[in-house]
Amino acid sequence: MRKNLLTVSALIAAFAALTATFGDLLMLYVSNSRRPEFLLPALPEACLWVGGALGVIGIPFYSLGYHAASRILRNISKRAARAVFFIGSLVGILGAVIHGITALKIYADLEAGAAAQDPLLSVLNWGPIIIVLWALAAVFVILASSIFCWFAMNGGGLVPLLVGLANPALVTVGLSVVGMSTPLLRSFLIPSAPNVAHVVFFTACVWAHRSGLIINKD
Repeated sequence: MRKNLLTVSALIAAFAALTATFGDLLMLYVSNSRRPEFLLPALPEACLWVGGALGVIGIPFYSLGYHAASRILRNISKRAARAVFFIGSLVGILGAVIHGITALKIYADLEAGAAAQDPLLSVLNWGPIIIVLWALAAVFVILASSIFCWFAMNGGGLVPLLVGLANPALVTVGLSVVGMSTPLLRSFLIPSAPNVAHVVFFTACVWAHRSGLIINKD
């Protein structure tokens, strides 16, 4: 019964991450469609608010996914399991705040008629608050990912190894490297990479729990 509940929790979190990713893409499309080099047809402004709402509502559910991830470690280190859950929950809160602020900043740029530019440059121009929030979120993701990866990959066997490698920090880096290959991917994939990475991570946790993976002490 508990195994089924943890699988459902990870599944809900994976769906929430997918929803947040769709919200990212809607907001990015509204912003990037103003860039003449992409030749993208414009979307209604309402799509910006739909995209913002999807992330603000969906990202807090990441706590369910991090809880499911933490339970994979519960038999080897209760302290590590608690840390993954606690830090991951902070990622969900910060992520929702960042997503909401991003929607507001894009709207402010639209209203001001500001020149469209690369999303990463836009973030740098939005001031220190969102940069600090991004930095904090990155630190928390790296911490939670490092703890999870270390204990999972030392669990022995292929499933723990693959689940450990699916941690959101590592997947985000991989997606960002791919995103550097073209201007279009740079403008869509890199900014949405953290949420895409959580889709991968929580899906891996679903697989782990369905496989009955609980890492035990030697």
